[in-house]
Amino acid sequence: MSVRFGRHDLIFVVLLAAMGFLGVRLVQMVQACEVPPDPQHADVAERIARASLGSTIVVPLPGRPGDIYARGRSSHVLMAGSRQVPSCFIDPSLLNETQLAELSRQLSGMLGVDPGELYVDLLARRERGSRFAWVKRQVTDAQADAVRELDNRAVGIQYEWRRDYPLGSLAGPVLGFTNDENVPGGGVHLAVFRAIQARQGRRVVLGDAGRRPIWGVGEQSEAPVDGCDVYLTIDVNVQETLQKAVSEAVTKYDAQWGTGVVINPWTGDVLAMASAPTFDPNNFGDTPPQAMLNRAIATPYEPGSALKPIFAAAAVERGVLSWQSRLDGENGVYHAHRGGRISDHGRRYGLITLWKAVVKSSNIVMAKVGEMLGNRQLFEIAHAWGFGRRTRIGLPGESPGILRDLDEWDGYSLRRVPFGQEISVTALQMVMAFGAIANGGTLMQPRLMTRITDPRGRELWACEPTAVRRVLSSGVAAQIRECLADVVERGTGRRARMDRWTAWGKTGTAQIAGRGGYVDGAYTGTWVGGAPKNRPAAVCLISIYWPDRHKGYYGGVVAAPYVKRVLETTLTYLHVMPDRP
Repeated sequence: MSVRFGRHDLIFVVLLAAMGFLGVRLVQMVQACEVPPDPQHADVAERIARASLGSTIVVPLPGRPGDIYARGRSSHVLMAGSRQVPSCFIDPSLLNETQLAELSRQLSGMLGVDPGELYVDLLARRERGSRFAWVKRQVTDAQADAVRELDNRAVGIQYEWRRDYPLGSLAGPVLGFTNDENVPGGGVHLAVFRAIQARQGRRVVLGDAGRRPIWGVGEQSEAPVDGCDVYLTIDVNVQETLQKAVSEAVTKYDAQWGTGVVINPWTGDVLAMASAPTFDPNNFGDTPPQAMLNRAIATPYEPGSALKPIFAAAAVERGVLSWQSRLDGENGVYHAHRGGRISDHGRRYGLITLWKAVVKSSNIVMAKVGEMLGNRQLFEIAHAWGFGRRTRIGLPGESPGILRDLDEWDGYSLRRVPFGQEISVTALQMVMAFGAIANGGTLMQPRLMTRITDPRGRELWACEPTAVRRVLSSGVAAQIRECLADVVERGTGRRARMDRWTAWGKTGTAQIAGRGGYVDGAYTGTWVGGAPKNRPAAVCLISIYWPDRHKGYYGGVVAAPYVKRVLETTLTYLHVMPDRP
């Protein structure tokens, strides 16, 4: 870009240079005089010297961060956007100590800042030669107008982009946040920060001694570059339903926390992911750190009986047992050699089929399934189904869960892993495993982001549904769904039964481990399942951690009714045809 100078511009430049030369000479004359100069003359010298310092003014031009969108009923819905807000800044080098003190007092009344702290900070910056300091970030429009009315060349208003979350706390732990310095705090914001981050530009102008712009320097200026937009698989309607359900369950049963996930089992799309307590990213500064945790991926727990269908189906798949194989329930108590005492919590079974053992949730029968498979096969099954490794959903802070190395397994592991002890999983791992049961035996990789586009809408990156591996044949997958439908009709999941669709799933009521063993009266209640039975459109998990045992703690009580509510609402919303008469 070329710069043209007119005649008047050249005259102005010559006068400015001459004034600068005279100013420097006068300052040199004053400094050479041993007698203290007259105060009036000193003031004149200071003005002339300052006038000689024609400056280059660099005005930052902030780019707009990219947006984050979720799915809606018929279009995408903005989850995280940006809006411009005014902020107040000051150039402390333009003012002497007296002027700084007076301006600090004026700004304190307008902006609600401490005048003493502001003065000390600005004075220190002035002594270091700083030309820029924030007075207060993100002021109101009225405050910005008041600052402008000061008509002080040293203080001004600059607009910045502030992150805005129009849906408040909806999916807060999934989204994360960015602070006032544009530093990401977890979630999607941290995962794709480089993509959504804008590149700041600048406008360079030549100014006079009073920092009044004279003309622009185009070749040194740079336009800002806006960030890219991110599109999620989260559906705001399903998310709202799940989030309310988890929060209500945590409140009703006075639990420490709860989490839930809803997926499309055929694509691996995460339709909803919730944690309670949760937080509003608009007010992240007032949020305790624990409320920001995405419990579905970051907090592993023992799943208990919810793991039984996986090992039962794997035993059938490997030809070790059939669904009609009969095993001895030991009349409710089993003293295993090098395996400790195992009970069915008051229920007494003799010879019982594997099918019925899953429906009635027998720990003893599943311990015997473990004995038949052996530690190596149990470990291979758990690993193949995705336990002990991260799902690669692409969010920071994901835990792999706890699956000990095979050489650490013993007789206790042999009999307890099949009914969900001595192994810890995340809610996401668990719901993806049941997604494989739903879709005919293929473990899918969870998908949270579908694409990223540049500011012009051009696609830069896309994520297609990805299969991890086949873990069951379609025949065995259909059989275990039939078995889990029996859990709803005749077993521990009756409260998950729906009127319009055939629900299937499994409860889990797992003791919570502490130092030296399990904590008395502490449980995690889980329900995980889907519907319809023959071609499930959605799978949902809800886990409630450490509810008040006097109010209820079984998975069939604290979680199953809420999964039922979420699935009924979701299937209606997705226009899934009912399969019950």
